[in-house]
Amino acid sequence: MSWLSLAFSAAFVWAIGNVLTKKGFEHVSPLWSNIIFNGMGLLLWVPLGLYLSHFSIHPLTWGSFAAIFLAYAAYFLYFYTLSKGELSLTGTLLSTYPVATVILSYIFLGERISSVQVGGILLVIVGSVLISLPEKGLPKVVRDYSWLRWGIISSILIGMGDFLSKYSVNEIGSYSQIFYAPIISIGLSAATYIFDKKNRQAPQIAGKLLIPSLIGLLLLSLGNIFFFVALGKGDASLVAPVSSAYPALMVLLAIIFLKEKVTKKQTVGIATTIVGIVLLGITV
Repeated sequence: MSWLSLAFSAAFVWAIGNVLTKKGFEHVSPLWSNIIFNGMGLLLWVPLGLYLSHFSIHPLTWGSFAAIFLAYAAYFLYFYTLSKGELSLTGTLLSTYPVATVILSYIFLGERISSVQVGGILLVIVGSVLISLPEKGLPKVVRDYSWLRWGIISSILIGMGDFLSKYSVNEIGSYSQIFYAPIISIGLSAATYIFDKKNRQAPQIAGKLLIPSLIGLLLLSLGNIFFFVALGKGDASLVAPVSSAYPALMVLLAIIFLKEKVTKKQTVGIATTIVGIVLLGITV
């Protein structure tokens, strides 16, 4: 599979996973979402990394260890940001994270992209933002604007996390990245548990209430695997924008399966995102 198809696959499963995970916040806190996500990583990613690499895992360098650790420290903010406001609000800001990835990859990784690719990146980001924006401004029920602060900070840090992930993938390869990431993130889970005293209460294991979170987190985990393999095949400057198209896919899935009506703004956003991906695709 090419980096484009892998990045698009990541966006597709992230689209479904985001909706289910957000719904699951009613019963599963961001702290436990992170813990469950990392637990799934240990069960799935470690053996998968061994299998895909034919049991040939590259040793960690200090640089790759630091990159993975810092990247996952940034990714840990993701669930907290989603929980701070409506998905249409936090999702709008989070969908701009490729801007930081593109800038850092240009400066530090020496990635150079063509003018056509620049146009495609901008169209994907603009389309994702258009789709995510609320139809009639901010909802009247919004009183706590902490989502704005969390959204901006998380967008920058997650963009930096993708850049750092590309750095570590360049150092040790995609499959070794998949193997080491959940192991390194164990310490981050423990640290988060220590500091986040408010959300320590464990969710109810039994019952149907946990199902949306489990399925959503499993899909997000699968999307991350696609994403890391895509980083091994293409530039972070290209992979990150395509994978950030999940808001457009969320709307399309709602139209197809839930028979929801699409607004003019969403139509423009979807069209813009598709044109952007096509522009990136013809340069592969």
